[in-house]
Amino acid sequence: MHRLATLVRRPWMVLIALSIGFYACDGKSKGEQHYWAGHAYQEQGMTANALREYRSAVAAGVDLPAAYYALGALYGENDEHGKAIAAYRELLARWPEESRAQELLAAHYVAAGQPAAAVSLYRTLFDQGGDSAALLGRLGDAQSLSGDLQSAAQSYGDLLVLRPDSSRARYQLARIYEAEGQAELAIAAYVELLAQKTYARQAALGLADLLIELDRRRGELGRARAEGWWLQQGLVGEEAMQKAEEQLEAALVENPGSSADLWGLGKLRFWQGRYQEALVCVAALAEATPDDYRVYFFLSKLHGLLGDEQAAREAFAEYQRQEQRAKVAARVQTEREVLLKQLSGEIP
Repeated sequence: MHRLATLVRRPWMVLIALSIGFYACDGKSKGEQHYWAGHAYQEQGMTANALREYRSAVAAGVDLPAAYYALGALYGENDEHGKAIAAYRELLARWPEESRAQELLAAHYVAAGQPAAAVSLYRTLFDQGGDSAALLGRLGDAQSLSGDLQSAAQSYGDLLVLRPDSSRARYQLARIYEAEGQAELAIAAYVELLAQKTYARQAALGLADLLIELDRRRGELGRARAEGWWLQQGLVGEEAMQKAEEQLEAALVENPGSSADLWGLGKLRFWQGRYQEALVCVAALAEATPDDYRVYFFLSKLHGLLGDEQAAREAFAEYQRQEQRAKVAARVQTEREVLLKQLSGEIP
């Protein structure tokens, strides 16, 4: 009687019992019994029990791909990518044509830091006639993560042929162009993205960083740019600069303390020679991130350009203090990590 009352109060127990009993009575394999028990547990949110049953089903050699998919999915939810990889590989050893398992396996290879293995799978899926646009994007990501930037650029370029409105592919291409030193192509891609809402903010930040870096390399950092190389070559027009600023200003309205947007807006205004406006951004940045020594170097530069030598010296002195403090902190952290590894036996 007590057992019956317990079952009434916990209907999920009835579901699990019936699931197991039905398949047992129907002569189904023990592996299937474990799979359906795992399914019932998962329906009730009892993940640990579901994992146990799915593992038992796979260990029993269950003849259901669904058991392997379920096991891999739960491992993935727990960020146990190595175990998910093992589950999908075992699935594919029995059912090699399961393209969905190949896609999931490739995704977990990327998540586990093995993008080169994912590249091979994505190429196979592409050759088998899978969704070209989706696979080209994933292939490009895996190639980029594995360091093969030229192949990644080709994949993203092929994707843009199929889907010219893919902001993500264009942004990834811009990053690759920048990394490869193809500044004009990177600038053109960032400028085009400024008109596409999804990646406009990232494009504005990328453009600001790239332009400052280019001027630093040319030795022109801090000069007025009314007749600068960027205007002469027609790379960045006034409309594009205005759009970039508007994106970062809008981001700061939503999140006034965003250090990334303050950096970006400050760099854009500095790059255009609008030093007083840039100073407003950098002063706010110093309040938001007082321990970032780079901010004080920026402040020092701006104060100097605006003719306030005293403020420039004070900011530079603070920059030197903060930089030294950061170096000491980094050295202490490194020594602490080495000591912990020695104590744990990781290193002799």
